Amino acid sequence: MEFLNTAFTFPTAVFSTLLLIVILFWAITLLGFADIDMFEGDIDVDVEGDSSSFKFGFSEVPITVSLSIVIMISWLVCIYAHQFFSYLLGDGIVFYLLGLAMVIASFIAALPLTAAILHPLKRFFNSKNTVTKNDLLGLECVIATSYVNENFGQARVMYEGAEQLIEVRHENENELKAGDMVVLLEHLEEKHCYTVAAKPW
Repeated sequence: MEFLNTAFTFPTAVFSTLLLIVILFWAITLLGFADIDMFEGDIDVDVEGDSSSFKFGFSEVPITVSLSIVIMISWLVCIYAHQFFSYLLGDGIVFYLLGLAMVIASFIAALPLTAAILHPLKRFFNSKNTVTKNDLLGLECVIATSYVNENFGQARVMYEGAEQLIEVRHENENELKAGDMVVLLEHLEEKHCYTVAAKPW
């Protein structure tokens, strides 16, 4: 009860709410109703001062993964800080001002920790970019999401002994489902995905 009281009391409640949203997102993703790259882009946070400049680059990692880890670490830092330093927060307006400062400090502390965690993971997210877009054309792959349409879909393809998860699209939403075998037909440069067709045999 003490843990729950801390987790859902300001200031930790800010990150607890965000963490619940993250958990919900990944649950939906595992069910195939969301895409890990749906918010395509990278995070680069610059912290500049008068005499120094630091850059925490989370490049080459999906923004959903970066934000999830930042929020998780921020929550951990904040809940421990809240637990051990709650007596310093005071009451009234001072409580909320110091609580807000704790939220900001926890977020800033999470940035370098997140960058350190993501650095060795970059190669896993870069694996799908190690081949040219035309190398995969004509290969068979297995649909990984519950459905595929013109705006959503993922498939697993084997290339040179390694499995890769790629974005795929199909004009008929009701034709393909998880586990179906398909063939990669064309790479759509502007959408960073492949069009697929059902395996004809």
